[in-house]
Amino acid sequence: MQGWKKGASLILALTTAFGLTACGSSGNNNDSNAAAAGNASEPAEASASAELPALDPANPTKVTFYSYSLAYPTMKAGMEELLNEFNETVGKEKGVIVEGIADTTLTQWKTDIQAGKQVDIVQHGFATMDSSRQTLGFKAFEDVFPKDELESHLQGISPNAQALGKIDGKMYGLAFTFSTPILFMNGKLFQDAGLDPNNPPKTWDDVKAAALQIKEKTGKDGFGLAPNNGWTTEGVILSNGGKVIADDRKSAEFASDEGIEAIQMWKDLYHSGAHAVGTDSEVTEQFMAGNLGMFLQSTSVYSGIKSASEAAGWQVYGAQMPQFGDKPSVPVNSGSMLAVRPDSDIKAAAIWEFVKFVTGDRGYTIITSKVGYLPLRTALADDPNGLKDFVDQNPLYRVNLAQLDRIQPVAIWPGEYATEIATAFTDAIVKAVSTDADVRETLTQAQDQINDMLQQ
Repeated sequence: MQGWKKGASLILALTTAFGLTACGSSGNNNDSNAAAAGNASEPAEASASAELPALDPANPTKVTFYSYSLAYPTMKAGMEELLNEFNETVGKEKGVIVEGIADTTLTQWKTDIQAGKQVDIVQHGFATMDSSRQTLGFKAFEDVFPKDELESHLQGISPNAQALGKIDGKMYGLAFTFSTPILFMNGKLFQDAGLDPNNPPKTWDDVKAAALQIKEKTGKDGFGLAPNNGWTTEGVILSNGGKVIADDRKSAEFASDEGIEAIQMWKDLYHSGAHAVGTDSEVTEQFMAGNLGMFLQSTSVYSGIKSASEAAGWQVYGAQMPQFGDKPSVPVNSGSMLAVRPDSDIKAAAIWEFVKFVTGDRGYTIITSKVGYLPLRTALADDPNGLKDFVDQNPLYRVNLAQLDRIQPVAIWPGEYATEIATAFTDAIVKAVSTDADVRETLTQAQDQINDMLQQ
């Protein structure tokens, strides 16, 4: 037991940093100061020609790939396997060498761009992509890769997933490591409380009732979703018919009646006495230690949770994100996209070979089975030569895949204030849920603040 706890401290620290920064809810991105440095080091425009130049295996083209997964203890080995297999197969055949750079700060790529270094591919979060493409030289896929090849490659990837990295109709990032929220359940605590984990709560009212029963019967907290989680919050609002950002991305809209009602539900649950209190990392650790009945969190933590539960002798179950009444829940995505900055046509050709491999059948087989994220080529889940055996052994992935049909993109906040806006949104949720502050007043003030920034 002590072994996994020691490792969990480092894992949870990175989980928190990734969960917030990758989705734009925190992190020191310095967007408002990046424009000059970013423009100064912006790569030359690669030609959007019908064909890219031929690569030379005798003189391979080197590209850099900045990846936070390479710095993440539970993902490092799987990501290294992905890169090594590319370099030893397609890369060697075509003439491409990918250098993986472990991004321990999640912003090393930005620091290096500002220092004038060539950064070719980035495992980039969603929420701040608009700022990056405006100030740091990232290119739309349609502008650097052959149209026919791009369209052909995207076949088989969930259309909802394809839309996640689009801004103003163009794909500035292709969804890469990806997950949606899942309701993890501790089977032992459910059974000890007289509940059936095979008949999980479906609505938020069900969650509250089950959480209170777990608290009463076991003394353990019944449910946990940390208010500083950031991205999952958006799904709570969307599931009640609200919006976080307008369709044209020109204004925030989370302080609607529907948004306020959704956060008020969460506030009532939070103060019911059955809700875990703490940060995202603290609630994660509480669930992994077997002291929490239900936990709404990304699929990406499943491997750690499964290891912890097996070590402690309890079974983890999973269900889809809870809904409001008879309205189907609307989960949003966490994770990352591949964003690119080719400085020449030959570099674009090399990057394209890498993108095709890691987001192809073999790439997603490795990403899901060894790194822990969803396969965006969903047919692999039923492919005996792909992921069928793995998914059959880990059925929680099917629960998550079933949500892709109704997923909506996490907000990509526009402009240079993306980080400040995302932080203001998360701070407002934390205040509205965890304190005695009035929900309507708190959300309205934050919405006005954000809209002021958007109009500058």
